[in-house]
Parts: sequence; structure tokens; C-alpha cells
Amino acid sequence: MLIINLHIEASSYCNARCPGCPRNGYGYPIEGLFEQKHLDLSKYEQILGQYPDLKTINFCGNHGDPMMHPDVVKLCQPTNIIYSIATNGSIGRLDSYVQLAKLGVGITFGIDGLEDTNHLYRQGVIWNNLILRVKTFIDAGGSAIWQFIRFQHNMDQVEEAKALSKQLGFKKFEAIDVGRNHMPAIQPDKTISHWILPPDKNIKPTEFDVERYLKMRTDPNTTYTSERKFNSISCEHLDGSVYVNSEGELFPCCYHGFGHVDRPKVLLKDFKNLQQNWNTKSCNPICADTCGR
Repeated sequence: MLIINLHIEASSYCNARCPGCPRNGYGYPIEGLFEQKHLDLSKYEQILGQYPDLKTINFCGNHGDPMMHPDVVKLCQPTNIIYSIATNGSIGRLDSYVQLAKLGVGITFGIDGLEDTNHLYRQGVIWNNLILRVKTFIDAGGSAIWQFIRFQHNMDQVEEAKALSKQLGFKKFEAIDVGRNHMPAIQPDKTISHWILPPDKNIKPTEFDVERYLKMRTDPNTTYTSERKFNSISCEHLDGSVYVNSEGELFPCCYHGFGHVDRPKVLLKDFKNLQQNWNTKSCNPICADTCGR
């Protein structure tokens, strides 16, 4: 199989507590879910050597933000490869943004609202820090995309955010909807501060047992099977992509690289075994939920 794209988690560290991120429990910091580390540069070079036909490398983490990597610029050295980075934009050295701009690395900033709403999902992100890095990158000639996830709390701000994106010099503004949009925002004291809801004002919060949920997330005996048969699986690995986590492990895609107690890893070397069960009722639940057709 010809591999032309690497999806890489440069770092599993992050400064944010987004409720929909698997690094936490709807915003609650769960200890021991995964090891936090930066991708080792020598291991990164070894992986690049395995795939001489690469066309693109996308730094977008499962658990962390690539701009947390202290040597993120060294991961994007001049080659024929097209590099891109996805970040919440509020962290990373300013000089790194300047150097990335000069290297022609595209950056997608995840900004889900304006100053009064972005922090509701991007918990821990400081607006002024974000805007400073946006301006630094764009002023240095960087090509930036504003990715705006629509939620109930920001759905009326899309046009205003789009106008701001043009004012700041973004090349593109993308308003998207995602599936991870019906959840409580659980704080470190286990209280629910607010809800993250889909962009529909008729949808309301539901009853939610915080203790039960957190126990489920940390219970190693949690099991799940799809018990559904699919005619086909739309698999990005078959289209020439490999996912690399911050430990330098290889996976068929990012969905199999979580490694939680409730979501075991499936390494790239096990892909054939994974594929054999796609058209049976024993289809891997991750494949079933994310790519089943």
C-alpha cells in the first residue's frame, strides 16, 4: 500500500480542557488515561524514512496540541512535503509561529466563537493569547484557516466571526458541525458549569450522573461490541494514510490511537486482522461507529 499522508500527534500535552476531547471526561481531568509526552525527533526521522512517497503531513492530535511541542518547527523542515498544523492557537512561542509562516506551513486555528463564547468549549484558552498568535502568524505571511465549530451557544455569531476572520487576514473561514456536541462541561470539582449542545435552540440539557460517567471512563472492565454488520467501511488508511501518536507508535488511523481503558489501541501491524471482521457482526466498534456504511 502506498502511504502518501501521515497524521501525527506531535505532542499529547495541551493547555485546554475541551469537553469533547478524549483527554478528559467532558472537561474533568482524569488521571492516568494516557502518558503525556512530545514526539521524539529521532523517532520522527525514522518514521519519515519508512515512507519515501509522502505528500502531506498533518499535525493534529488526539489528546494534545502540536504547538505544545518545544521543537515543532524542526518537525516541518523544508521538503516537497506539504505540512499543516491544527491548534487552539493560544499556546506556543511567538517566534515559532513566525518561522512556521516562513516555512509555508498552513495553520488551522480552532476558534469556536468570539471573545465571549470561545472559552465555553475551548476551556482554558485565553482569547488575548490566541489573537496575539493569530496576528503574529498572519503578519509573518502565514496562511491561516479559522475553523469554527457551531454549537448552540455560538450559532448566532457565525457571520460576525467570519467578518473578523477577514479583518485579521485569514485565508479561509470554515463553519462546521460535529457529532461531539451534546455533553455537560464537568469542572474539576465535579460540578456541571454549562452544557455543550448542537446548533438547535430546541435541544435542552438532559439528566446526567457525573459519578457514574466518570466511573465508566476509568473502568477497565468496560466492554463494547457493535453487533452490526456493514456492507463497507470507509477507511482512510486504505486511501494511503497512517496515524502516528506522540509515542511514535503507528496506527491505521487516529481513531485507533487513543489507548484508553475503555478504548484499546489497534496498531498498524494488526490492520489485516481488523479488516477481516469488517463485514461481520464482530466488526470492531471503532470502525463501526466512525466509518461504517
